[in-house]
Amino acid sequence: MVNRFVDEGDGACAFAQSLYYKVVDTLKKTKDLLNKITFMLSPRQKRYAVIVMVMSMMAALMETLGVAVVMPVLDMMLDIQGVKTRWYMEPFVEIFHLDTNGKVIWFVCMGVVGIYIVKTLYFVFYTWVSTKYSYMVQRELSVRMLEAYMKQGYQFFLDHNTTRLLNGISSDTASIYNVLKTIFTCIMKLLTIVCIGGYIMMQSVQMATVLMLLAGMCLMGIQVMYRKSMSRNGVRRRELLCEMNQYAMEAIQGHKEVLVMNKQKFFAKAYEDARARYSRAAATVDMGTSIPVYLIEVVCVAGVMLAVAIQMMSTANPGELITQLSSIAVGAFRILPALGAITSGINMIMVCMPQLNACHETIKLVTELEKRESEQAERKSQYREAQFQKELSLRSVTFRYPAGEDNILENVDLKVKKGEAIALIGPSGAGKTTASDIILSLLKPTQGQVLMDGIDVEDLGEQWNRIIGYVPQFTYIIDASIRHNIAFGEKEKSIDDALIWSCLKIAQLDEFVRKLPQGLDTMVGERGVRFSGGQRQRLAIARTLYRNPDILVLDEATAALDNETEAEFMQAIEALQGTKTLIIVAHRLTTVRNCDVIYEVKDKKITVKDKTEIFGEE
Repeated sequence: MVNRFVDEGDGACAFAQSLYYKVVDTLKKTKDLLNKITFMLSPRQKRYAVIVMVMSMMAALMETLGVAVVMPVLDMMLDIQGVKTRWYMEPFVEIFHLDTNGKVIWFVCMGVVGIYIVKTLYFVFYTWVSTKYSYMVQRELSVRMLEAYMKQGYQFFLDHNTTRLLNGISSDTASIYNVLKTIFTCIMKLLTIVCIGGYIMMQSVQMATVLMLLAGMCLMGIQVMYRKSMSRNGVRRRELLCEMNQYAMEAIQGHKEVLVMNKQKFFAKAYEDARARYSRAAATVDMGTSIPVYLIEVVCVAGVMLAVAIQMMSTANPGELITQLSSIAVGAFRILPALGAITSGINMIMVCMPQLNACHETIKLVTELEKRESEQAERKSQYREAQFQKELSLRSVTFRYPAGEDNILENVDLKVKKGEAIALIGPSGAGKTTASDIILSLLKPTQGQVLMDGIDVEDLGEQWNRIIGYVPQFTYIIDASIRHNIAFGEKEKSIDDALIWSCLKIAQLDEFVRKLPQGLDTMVGERGVRFSGGQRQRLAIARTLYRNPDILVLDEATAALDNETEAEFMQAIEALQGTKTLIIVAHRLTTVRNCDVIYEVKDKKITVKDKTEIFGEE
């Protein structure tokens, strides 16, 4: 017998200890959540958040007032004469001369209506403010996320999946909206419970105690039931969303190959499977945010009815409790949806945590980058007016990709004089494109420097982007007009049409464009599908020349062109010799025949090649 009581005592202690640890864990996670949100919000957003918080408190008071106004109505129905002497009615009786029953009835009824009208208008305004604020934060964080990605540099995009980046900008930042909106709702509902609980306590301490205990039990019980499930499905839902969008993107972007190879069913089935798994995870999440409302309703109604029964049975004249119990019942039933909203909100926050964590990590990373940029700004500012005067050089450059084991380039030296045209040739995979990416400052050397007139291009910052231009093998064409493709990224009002025509002429594309019915306003289609390969490449030259760079890097710019188109394209390039410094990366030797110096990229080195060895005597 003694052992049994000891065991039961140990069990109770274990339960209490487990409950204690869960409460502490919940508090830690809440603190972590608030710290992450605070870190991500700008000072202006924090100020607005304080305003919304204050409005949440006012909303809770409005809810309590909506419960309290029931008391005058019930008092009036039970004793219309006695209601005039109540503390809450005496001032109004004197001010408005409520000397007849009819005046009292009209005043009380119209007062209740007026209070509910004001309450409703306030809640509409509060909902508008909190929703607008949450969307504002989502919008600004989404923009900041995109800026964060763009600041990571070229290597970042090589290392990360495009779909996941797009999800980071869209669905991850959407979770911020859900979390903020939920937090504001939970705060308002929690304050509502506290205020109404305080009002009920003034009426009956026993009833208030029962309600608060039930509320606490429901919150803790539901968290124990759903916490792990919500967290797990939140992670799973995010992963499946990425997988689902990945299949959709691959099917759409690779539509030509998909159609030719008749693989539509494969991609449709893969998408369908991912979508089905996502739907199951999402359904579990939705159930976890909906079911608690009904569970709370059953438990709280049962508890309230039990408390009412006990209260009435312990009173000699239950009729005297009608007003008190009625107002308490109204308050209790206002607490029910508030409890449901809090539990559903907590589960929603758990589901959104993986996305919020991803946002936090990205913003944290960009904050560190911005800090470093700020520290480097003074050093870079001295080169704002720097111009390319003499030569571009690679000094003892070694490069290895972060995930690679071997060097791609090793202790490389290279010099390019202003106005010179050089070529980088070599077998596939030798490092020609890597070398050009290092010159473009897309990749940072593992060791060594890229220098312009003795200045490290890393110190030039944006000025280097103005000095150097780039024509890739596959030109990125936006689904816009010829004008906007050449001016690429310029605002409409700042576009110079005369300069565009001049660039088109140099690129030998002006006659073609003039013959088009809409001229510069001609839409080129997504990825330039309405233009031939040669026309797209010449459009790329015009785009680069529009910025008037001193150095032009062409990376396998003719690789996808036929011989005739390549010849036409190279005529446009050769017309630039002497006026621009040209760095031509090429696989075909015919492309680089007229270059001043030819370098071979091979075995991690870059060496000068004798043109007579390549082309023979001419």
